[in-house]
Amino acid sequence: MRPVVYYHPACYTSHNLLKAVRDLELDIELVNLSNDLSLAIIKRILTVPLIEISGKYVYGGPINLDLAIRLLKEGRAELRVADPLESLGMALVDSSAASSIVVTSGSLEQILKFEDFIKAATGLELDPEGAEKLEQIKEILHDSEASRTFIEKWRPKMIATLVYNAVRERLYLGYPADITEEDAALWLIAKSSIGRAGVPFWDRVQLIKSSAREMVQYYEQRKEKITEKLRKEIDEIKAFYSDRYA
Repeated sequence: MRPVVYYHPACYTSHNLLKAVRDLELDIELVNLSNDLSLAIIKRILTVPLIEISGKYVYGGPINLDLAIRLLKEGRAELRVADPLESLGMALVDSSAASSIVVTSGSLEQILKFEDFIKAATGLELDPEGAEKLEQIKEILHDSEASRTFIEKWRPKMIATLVYNAVRERLYLGYPADITEEDAALWLIAKSSIGRAGVPFWDRVQLIKSSAREMVQYYEQRKEKITEKLRKEIDEIKAFYSDRYA
């Protein structure tokens, strides 16, 4: 069974992995998640790129490119995760889906249910002691004070991730980059929900409005830097796909 890479063409990390795959002419299956609206839900995919081997998610999200290539070439690789909590934080801020769920809920409870996401995006699936380290993460973060401290530490970076993703999507759609608080609030709700499931009732309205204000403040303070970076990224990706994967 060939390794599978789930990717999205607008993801810059996916783009870098696909360039390497093309250059090395690796025999793998590429699955474009922009073409199948139901697949990510059915397969519980919260991050891209995501590598699946023998039906199991093994590595994804904030990948080390050399490690990912070795995994795709050899079907195996080993990774020692020195700080599982730090790796979880990096996994969250690399995923707009995961970040939006944490920010709109104010909790890690929902994310901790996605063990397949956590193991792949932190590298724990490749760690010989990954099962034990995952249990350590869960034990630590089920403590309400530890969970609050973790969220406070990573929240600014999650807000940044959400801003970059919201603006990126506006640029791909051909809309102006500027976002209002109303735009950000509605985008957050849409990003963290599926249909009606997850749409907030009165209990989380103020939390979402506050998060939307943080997003707009972050954007306004860095708007030129954000838009310049994203436009360069988009131009590079579009050139790549027009050349080979159109």
